[in-house]
Amino acid sequence: MEISQSRFAEPSDLAAVAEEPLVVHRHEGTRNTRLVLFVHGLGGQRYGPKATWGRFPELLFEDLPEADIALYSYRTLFGRLRFWKSVELEAEAALLAASLRDALARYHSIVLIGHSMGGLLCKAALCELIWDKERDTLARIGGLILMATPQLGSKRMPGFLRFLSPDARALEPHSRLTADISETFEDHLSTDETVSSTRKTIVPTWAVLGVSDFWVDPLSAGIGLPSSRRKVVRGSHTEVVKPRTGSDDAYVWVRERIATSFRTYQYDVFLASAMAGLDSEAKYEAYKKDALAIEQALTKACGFRSVFYAGRDLSWQQFESASLSLEEDVEALRRSRFFLLMYPERIVSSVLFEAGLALAFGKPAVYFVTDRHHLPFLMAQAGDAAVDAGVRVYETAGLPDILKLIELHGEKLWKHRQTV
Repeated sequence: MEISQSRFAEPSDLAAVAEEPLVVHRHEGTRNTRLVLFVHGLGGQRYGPKATWGRFPELLFEDLPEADIALYSYRTLFGRLRFWKSVELEAEAALLAASLRDALARYHSIVLIGHSMGGLLCKAALCELIWDKERDTLARIGGLILMATPQLGSKRMPGFLRFLSPDARALEPHSRLTADISETFEDHLSTDETVSSTRKTIVPTWAVLGVSDFWVDPLSAGIGLPSSRRKVVRGSHTEVVKPRTGSDDAYVWVRERIATSFRTYQYDVFLASAMAGLDSEAKYEAYKKDALAIEQALTKACGFRSVFYAGRDLSWQQFESASLSLEEDVEALRRSRFFLLMYPERIVSSVLFEAGLALAFGKPAVYFVTDRHHLPFLMAQAGDAAVDAGVRVYETAGLPDILKLIELHGEKLWKHRQTV
């Protein structure tokens, strides 16, 4: 469910949204591609006088006009006593993962904020995406902020609750669920956006710890994260997620982490078009013209706001005399969501090196070629190979065909499994 607003406000009819797991508060008159998603914890509430988040969503809605705000709700604790409506936490994680993949598909960057068990639910949903090999969805997760989250379980959880609620069993110290989540994160995710990884998906992660938190001890709340990615603030387990003003320590720190998360992918797509290896200025200008036309089509059809193309501002003479920085090129590729190769003829060019880097970095890739046999053998077969990064090879008759494909499929170009 979506609500378009100029200022954040709870729905006037709370009963009407009670059965809606996901409510998105959109900025009126915008088509934002960034989203902050709140997930409450055990016994938490999305709206009302006892809402988990207090003014948090309202303050972020005002401070981040470039991002929409969403709140996820699910039955917890005594709300699960109606056993015919009860859902195990693992099943709820699958539902949240499906929402990230489908209901929120138009958002290019999503920051998850989970309180207490809600943080565990966020981590479990990311694990579901990993186990299901949903790399396209994982690439859209800009960051994860855990607020008073018992990552190792809670030693304070009353024992009798395990007989009443599957939530309580999941929160037992060193439970099977928390162990599986921790192992999956360690094996498959990099939580530091400043560290390049060719085998792990980057999901920048931080934790907020309450100095007076009775329910979650510091080790459980901050495990796996260095001190630079943890913030200890005043307040109890529930107070850390209820900022009174926009100057509260926890709120300011979280807002800054969100801004960092949105910068993780600086570019929507890295456009690789041959510059080196061309034998004339006329051919260079023709390649450049086609690349700029593709960039314009991507902006229109996919809603991409940032396309990296190294040749955009270089003339033939400038390119011939330029000393292009390999470091800058690699960094731009690492900070791009997608890779696109324009390769209309067999030519020895650095774009083949860039394509290899994109494969190593796990970037979903599209190759536009006139003949797939112009590619080196392994690249030609990449579309059929079981590699971490999805590669789609499209044989086209030239620029008009490429523009038609972009217009027809948009971002789904990177999701087609077959070679065409």
